[in-house]
Amino acid sequence: MKLEIWSDYACPYCYIGKRFLEAALSEFEHAREIEIVFRAFELDPTSGPAVTTTTLDRIMRKYGKSRSDAQAMIDHITSMGERCGLDMRYASVRYTNTFDAHRLTKFAEQHGRGPDMTERLFRAYFTDNAPLADHDVLAGLAQDVGLDDDAARAMLTGTDFAEDVRRDETRASQAGIHGVPFFVFDGAYTLSGAQPKAQLLAALRQSWKEARKTASENPTTGVTCDSTGCVIPPSDSGAL
Repeated sequence: MKLEIWSDYACPYCYIGKRFLEAALSEFEHAREIEIVFRAFELDPTSGPAVTTTTLDRIMRKYGKSRSDAQAMIDHITSMGERCGLDMRYASVRYTNTFDAHRLTKFAEQHGRGPDMTERLFRAYFTDNAPLADHDVLAGLAQDVGLDDDAARAMLTGTDFAEDVRRDETRASQAGIHGVPFFVFDGAYTLSGAQPKAQLLAALRQSWKEARKTASENPTTGVTCDSTGCVIPPSDSGAL
C-alpha cells in the first residue's frame, strides 16, 4: 500500500505530523508493507533565497496579531513539537524559499536516501535553523546523509528535478490540496493536517482493508499550513 504525503519543510505541522505518523506506524501491523512517498509542496513559492523576516513578524503581519498574541502562537506550536519529542526552535527559523530543498529530496531519493534526507531537512530548518535556500547548506546536509556533497552542489546549480517538484505541486493543485500536511492512503482515503496517532492508525488500518477499493472519501481536517500561514487551533486537543 502506498502512502503519499504532501508537505513543505517550512511547515511546522508537517514535521509534527511526521512524528505522529511514525508513532502510528510503530503500532501498525503491516508497517513494513507501506510505501511512504513524500510529495513536494511550497507554502510560499514567491519567497526568495534570502532571510528577510522573523517568525514573529510574519505571524503579526499574516494574522494581524499583537506581538504578545503572535508569540503565544509560536509558543503553542513549539510546545506541540516538544510533546512529540522535537527540539522545535520555531521562533528563530530562517525563512526562505524551499524549492531547492525539495529538489534535493528528489536527488536523495534517486540515491536511496530519501527518508534520511527528508528528516535531515526538517531538523535543519526547525532545530538547526538553517536557511534551506542556501546551496552550501543543502550540500552539507546531503553529505550528512551519506551523499556526495559535490554532486549535490552540482545538481543544485542546474535545474535537475525541477520538473519532478512541479509535478508534485501540479498534482496537489489538481486534487484541491491547499494545506499541508496532506496524506493520501493508496490513492483513495485522505487526511488533512497533523492528525493524532490514533486517527492515523485508524486510517492505516481502514485503508489496508480497503486497499483494492476506489471509494472516494471526504478529507478529515486537522491543523495545517497553507499559503496564508499555519492554522492555530482554538485549544489544544490533548491528542499529542
